[in-house]
Amino acid sequence: MGSWWIYGLEYLAAAVIGLLLLGNLLTGVIQAPFIFRPRRLKKDHVYHFEAPAEELFLPTEYHGLLNALWFKTTPIETRRGVVLFFHGNAGNLARWGHLYHYFAQYDYDFIVYDYRGYGKSKGWRNQTSLYEDAEAMYQYVRQFYTPDEIVLYGRSMGSAFATRVAAAYPAKTLILETPFYSMRDLFYQYYPWLPKLFLFRYPLPSHKYLIETECPVHIFQGTRDFVVPYASAKKLRGLLKPGDTFVTVIGAGHNNLLFYDVYNLKIKEILTQGG
Repeated sequence: MGSWWIYGLEYLAAAVIGLLLLGNLLTGVIQAPFIFRPRRLKKDHVYHFEAPAEELFLPTEYHGLLNALWFKTTPIETRRGVVLFFHGNAGNLARWGHLYHYFAQYDYDFIVYDYRGYGKSKGWRNQTSLYEDAEAMYQYVRQFYTPDEIVLYGRSMGSAFATRVAAAYPAKTLILETPFYSMRDLFYQYYPWLPKLFLFRYPLPSHKYLIETECPVHIFQGTRDFVVPYASAKKLRGLLKPGDTFVTVIGAGHNNLLFYDVYNLKIKEILTQGG
């Protein structure tokens, strides 16, 4: 009887060790393919948009080269500012550049860039380089706009970088669309039954930086978002300052907030009434 008990403990220990190794493999070594879904573009690719855009190439630390688009869609006399947009985890500028027209209706210029490995952007990617790239983009934009003209807009994965920038630099406002509390929290939203013992190569702790953000913050999250569950975004609500807002879009998923009046009316209010 004693031998079977010892064997049982050995098998249990082996199973636990195996689970930990597998979990850390998924959250560490091969976490990146689960997060980043880039589409590359050839260097000579020509973007096609209805409005003219200035194409930028910004060298950054760690041998980075960021490709960005700058839509100057409003005359200076009526321009309210610029939206610096941090896009989601899939596609490239050929997809995300089209959002310029949404913000142009409120008299905002629009700047969006590709992360390393996306589109024409280059460089070795890790969490540090991604954060520093985001800050480099802000510093570039700051050469042409004052802080009270800069709207930081983070969508999904991009919310992590927008929040990091907002914690470090002044801005008019921070808008987060379908954000997550952290990548660690998002993982356990999917797998709540797993032990919380894993290491993460990309923890992306948005909650940490949100509490350091001084500008107004506005969060939008749909109740039927199956990519970033509502529960993960809702945890950010308790970290907001007086005057910040958390907008629940009932019935909305991850990619369709634009089709809901509550989103559009609030965005209009934020962008036209001073944040």
